[in-house]
Amino acid sequence: INMDALHPEEARVKEGEYPSNEHPLETAWTFWFDRKSGDRRESDAYVEGLKQAGTFNTVEGFYRHYSHCVRPNELPPNVNVHLFRKGYKPMWEEFPDGGCWILRIKKKSARNHLGQLWETLVMACIGELFEVPDVVGCVLSTRYKDDIISIWNYSNATNPQVRFRICEKFREILGLNLSTVVQYKEHMGSMQDGST
Repeated sequence: INMDALHPEEARVKEGEYPSNEHPLETAWTFWFDRKSGDRRESDAYVEGLKQAGTFNTVEGFYRHYSHCVRPNELPPNVNVHLFRKGYKPMWEEFPDGGCWILRIKKKSARNHLGQLWETLVMACIGELFEVPDVVGCVLSTRYKDDIISIWNYSNATNPQVRFRICEKFREILGLNLSTVVQYKEHMGSMQDGST
């Protein structure tokens, strides 16, 4: 995967930037979290509420961070957990030509299933299983009615078809059948209407 064209130089993991006994990732990743605010359209309020939880660049570093994360089924409603490549913030404004594939999970279904789906998606992102550099992050959003898992892509401008390849891999990686609804939302639309 050629990461150089899309991702900040600081995200690339280089020799010597990690302990010699650890296994480097292609790029460094950062966990972020926030609580859903009343009005997402207020970008400044969103940025103020966004907290960086930690950055890692090796498999071992991931497990050091992930082992301290609250599991999805233990999160209260209106919490967002983000995993994004280092150098990017989980904001629509960072990727105005991009978007995200959204999977809504009914609360009635077992919340343990949510944890399994989230962990599988996180592992797929850091392991580069999507096989395209356009994947910039994933998000878990807990809500009162549905929980949401999404995968974000950088841009649709240069290659509009890449988002469909990402969707195919998203379905495959999470083991979703064809009847499972997965919706795509462009970030430009989200910026205009203030919703995911």
